[in-house]
Amino acid sequence: MGKVEVGAVEQFEEGKPCGVRAGDRDLVIVKRGEKYFAVRDACPHQGAKLSTGQLTGDVAPCRPGEQAELIRDGDFLACPWHGWKVDVRSGCSNIEPERVRVRSYPVAVHDGRVYVEMEN
Repeated sequence: MGKVEVGAVEQFEEGKPCGVRAGDRDLVIVKRGEKYFAVRDACPHQGAKLSTGQLTGDVAPCRPGEQAELIRDGDFLACPWHGWKVDVRSGCSNIEPERVRVRSYPVAVHDGRVYVEMEN
């Protein structure tokens, strides 16, 4: 399939998930600073659209009684149904990241247009 255009840079707001169609796949595009990320628009838990969720961070592990620390704020999409989180940079879930994930896709920007590299 190659590179698929998914829109103009202006249509993607900083920190706001945006659902798009790329070929035959539903994806969610996230703009973080000057970078864009694309992951499959389906939670690995029960398939809810991640594009209707919110960007959030994750909590660093801590001992009982210690104050939890928010890390990587804005790097995770929280599922709107059950709160499962997916890292927008890798597609990995914060629950068993080696096993539970959604497909992530490389993104490029050329001449004000955003493209997702889709496998053949």
